[in-house]
Amino acid sequence: MPRLLRTTAFRLSLLYAAVFSLIASAALGFVFWSTISHIDEQIDARLRLETDVLMQLFRSRELPGLLETIQTRNRADNAGTFVYLLSGPDRDLLAGPLTSWPTDLDASRTYATFTREQLFEVQPRSKGHDELIRVLVTQLPGGYRMLVGHSVEDAKRLQSHTLTIVAVAIAGIVGFALLGGALMGWDVLRRIDAVNRAAGEIVHGDLTRRLPISRRNDEFDALALRLNIMLERIEKLLVGMRQVTDHVAHDLRKPLNRLRSRLEVTLLEARNEDEYREVMEDAIADADDLIGTFNALLSIAQMEADVDRDGRTQFSASALCEDLAELYAAAAEDKHITFRSDIQSAITLNGVRGLVAQAFSNLLDNALKYAPTDGTIEFALRQDNDGAVVATVADNGPGIAAEDRERVLERFVRLEAARSTPGNGLGLSLVKAVTGLHGAQLVLRDNHPGLYVEVRFPNNLPRLTVSPA
Repeated sequence: MPRLLRTTAFRLSLLYAAVFSLIASAALGFVFWSTISHIDEQIDARLRLETDVLMQLFRSRELPGLLETIQTRNRADNAGTFVYLLSGPDRDLLAGPLTSWPTDLDASRTYATFTREQLFEVQPRSKGHDELIRVLVTQLPGGYRMLVGHSVEDAKRLQSHTLTIVAVAIAGIVGFALLGGALMGWDVLRRIDAVNRAAGEIVHGDLTRRLPISRRNDEFDALALRLNIMLERIEKLLVGMRQVTDHVAHDLRKPLNRLRSRLEVTLLEARNEDEYREVMEDAIADADDLIGTFNALLSIAQMEADVDRDGRTQFSASALCEDLAELYAAAAEDKHITFRSDIQSAITLNGVRGLVAQAFSNLLDNALKYAPTDGTIEFALRQDNDGAVVATVADNGPGIAAEDRERVLERFVRLEAARSTPGNGLGLSLVKAVTGLHGAQLVLRDNHPGLYVEVRFPNNLPRLTVSPA
């Protein structure tokens, strides 16, 4: 309960209950006041009507007719609802149930309210009973005065009943507002507790834990959905970091051990200058391989962080691809591989030319590496009707299984069939980073046989979408 009372939802509900109760009380008070005023006006109107009827009778039948009518009405009013009095010029009471004329009622057309005990000068009917009578005094010609009274007991009961209803309504409004605030506060507290529990499990190392999402599709669910997407991204990054660390330790241990062993063996016995030079050249080559691996990792990290090292420029993609085609056609000819190119002219791209060249080179290196002798490599560049620039590299080598096409885009991932070939597993990862930096789409498909790679650069630059197909 103390936690519930401290929730924002409950406090807002209290504020809402207070404001709504104030407004409702004012509205109901106005209704109550309007009702009572209307009843009072109805009673006064009834008194005026009775008085006007008797005055008309006085004019038509004069004093005897008025006396007879007042006496008849007093005798007929067994319920005591009306009171009729008539006094003469000398203030003697001529007709009515009282013994004397009430004091302070001399003015013409005077309204007043008395208790029955005050008016009739009798003891109360019951303890605590205080019946009110509304009277209208009228001055008649000849110095006569007439009093017409009407009991307001029914109006008092209606007033009391109305006041009770208003009080009960206000109490109900406040009560239901507080109950609603408590329920809303409890619901918010329950959902926050669920988020706290999930967050606690995540803090203690369970990265697979996600925030609960209900079927309400409200703002809490929208926030939980965004946080779950963020948590999923964090989990993938941490898992990827672990994998990168494992792959770095595994793939770099062998060249480092080889470098160290070569240097140790060299130091075991004296050698001539040419032999030392050969060992040093081999060591430099191993060091270059290590530096190349780290440079590739650094380049991937910078591109994934969208660090534009060289600056984007408008360059000719057609000229770039023609240069690459000429270079790799010669390399393919040395391996007895047929190299075909289909480069459309006058195609330009907005991006980092060196990075795009590196990505295309990595794709062509892979094709050249895995294409069999007497195989075929096809390199093409075209522009679609929608303005997208599409570069494709296809070979008829072993290809990549559908279930592995997304995995090979990760760092240091090498399939079992590629373990015997040189490389560090960063080629396709770098291609993925370059396409991501340029907002391009990277697609891997089956070439039946071999691998078909498509890189699509759109007109605008949306975020990277990798779609292994």
